[in-house]
Amino acid sequence: MEIFAVPDVGLMYIESYEDPSFADFGRELAALGLDIRVESRPDPGAYAGVEWLIPTAVVVFLGRSYFDAFLKEAGKDHYQVLKSALLKVSARFFGKDAPQGRVVFTKGKVESEIPRYSIFYSIVAQVGDGLRVKLLLQSDFDATLCNEAQTAFLGFLSSLYDGTLDVESIKGLAHAVPVSSTLLLAYNSTEKSLEVIDPLAGRRGAGA
Repeated sequence: MEIFAVPDVGLMYIESYEDPSFADFGRELAALGLDIRVESRPDPGAYAGVEWLIPTAVVVFLGRSYFDAFLKEAGKDHYQVLKSALLKVSARFFGKDAPQGRVVFTKGKVESEIPRYSIFYSIVAQVGDGLRVKLLLQSDFDATLCNEAQTAFLGFLSSLYDGTLDVESIKGLAHAVPVSSTLLLAYNSTEKSLEVIDPLAGRRGAGA
């Protein structure tokens, strides 16, 4: 399944990370009348690409149709169910019992012992014109901080779609340049706000 093709909400996961919470996620959101897809994919093996743009083991996808058709109609009811469902799915990947892992690239090079951002879980939202926004979650977050980040991300998407977004409220957003049609955001737990992450910052600096 291409995550970009999911009509409303989707969850894609690597087969070896299957969890009962994934089916629960699908059932809870389907009960709202949403078009939901929960699908597995084979272990991809080694990757070629920029680490933060690589799909995580579990990806929750939020389609534009979700915000266009449902958020405006059901508002708080849909929002609370989605927020609760995300919390249940993400809880497995943050905290003291969270899995640990590394990204292995095609040349056999390991980027880091413990990646800065989780390689196990992320959220990707479709925002139109081929652009996606991906929420990166720090590997050392506990479930509480992960939930804060997800809540902030949903708030960002809601304000984006209803036209109330203050561009200056997100550090770096005003001058952000998407990479591979993807804008990366992360949650600054000190500032309690989202900020843009440039996956090529180090490379640009090295080439300056």
